[in-house]
Amino acid sequence: MCHSERSEESAEGGFCLHPASRGLLAGLRVTDEEAAQSQPQVARGCREPLTGETLGSQIRLGAGFFMRYNSLSDIRVVDLTHHIAGPYATRMLAEMGAEVIKVEPPWGEGARRRGPTRDGAGDTAGDRGGLFAFLNTNKLGVTLDLRHERAREMLLAMLDGADLLVENFAPGTLAKLTALSPAELLERFPKLSLVSISNFGQDGPDRDAPLNDLVLFARGGWTYPVGEPTREPLTPPGSLAQYVGGLYAAVAAMQALYARSFVLGCGQHVDVSLLEAAVATMIYETVTFQYTGVTRERTGKRYTIGPFLIVTLRCRDGYAGLHCVTDKQFESLSEMMGRPELVRDERFRTAYLRMVNSDALLAIVEPFFLAHDRAFLYREGRKRALPLVPIPSVAEVLEWEQLKARAYFETVCDPVLGEIKIPGAPLRLSSHCPEPTRPAPRLGEHNRAIFGERLGLDDAELSRLRQAGII
Repeated sequence: MCHSERSEESAEGGFCLHPASRGLLAGLRVTDEEAAQSQPQVARGCREPLTGETLGSQIRLGAGFFMRYNSLSDIRVVDLTHHIAGPYATRMLAEMGAEVIKVEPPWGEGARRRGPTRDGAGDTAGDRGGLFAFLNTNKLGVTLDLRHERAREMLLAMLDGADLLVENFAPGTLAKLTALSPAELLERFPKLSLVSISNFGQDGPDRDAPLNDLVLFARGGWTYPVGEPTREPLTPPGSLAQYVGGLYAAVAAMQALYARSFVLGCGQHVDVSLLEAAVATMIYETVTFQYTGVTRERTGKRYTIGPFLIVTLRCRDGYAGLHCVTDKQFESLSEMMGRPELVRDERFRTAYLRMVNSDALLAIVEPFFLAHDRAFLYREGRKRALPLVPIPSVAEVLEWEQLKARAYFETVCDPVLGEIKIPGAPLRLSSHCPEPTRPAPRLGEHNRAIFGERLGLDDAELSRLRQAGII
């Protein structure tokens, strides 16, 4: 709770509202005639980086209430993140309309030089890697060398009026850079919430331990159950756990904004642990162990050992996944294979017997899959409501008709890389259509706009700062 003002309990349903929020909602009351005449407005075209004048929409909050919004268009975020988890969190906020100002050192964030790269794209500076280009769309970009006192002063000036500061430095680093602890930052900027993303959290015995994807998957519980029963565990590919951590950070940031507006009246410090985010996604395994004391072991191509057939199988042109759990699904599978007599086979008559005799069952199912292609299996499975899915390559995912029909992938015109197809937002708001995605900023692209127009520095001062290596 903030020191200056305490929230009051609302007479309506016991909801806890800050006094300022109560006044805000009271100001949003409209007459029935005004409500009837209100029509949602749709924002169209590319966003201009600094105007903030995007069109709002109206959403009904309850009897007599409307709130004007264009998602997060009134939110300003200062982004001190790097690599994956932090930039992904702020990318999602930018995707929902927040003004995100990415702060990099003058030599650029390390992800700029990570692949993939595009041959012949004109990236002569080598600072337009595919990872950076994807994770930093819709952001503004400035450069500051925070080792300089003047740069730290400029950062603090940027925080005046900001709603969120998101960082993923090692714990304690931000305090060294700003000479302010998280508590002192929040006291100086009462409306600001600080979102700190770190490997293991801001405290605990492993707080300062190093982390990479190998460590994150292993310590998060993902590695142990993956692989063949008699072989060593396998690390899942990619950096999925870091993206999950970024997702939790974006959700936490919006929770902090909500709490500030409707409960606390001020910002707060949000502590996001990548390890805990990874463990949170293992809820099935952790809860199962608590109930049964049984640890999920490696089962190879099978999902797990149990009274069901959930397995990955080779087929004529690749692989397919089969989910056969219920008696009805087994009946459908038997009929699809032209073996209806299997449902009367004493070895497979119940789910338990199918588990006991799973090797014998697989010896029947596997040759059938090998003799057919994925399209046939998928089509015949759908006819029978049998969960059966082709396992596509990434190239095939890009061409999947379902994603095309919903225009999920978006083509971004990058000034250096040219046209890039990137994943869009996996959610849709009925209140308005999304605006076209802006490409990731070039290094220091918005220095003049932010430092000059917003902080009031003239061209001579900006030139001096550039020559000193401060920006």
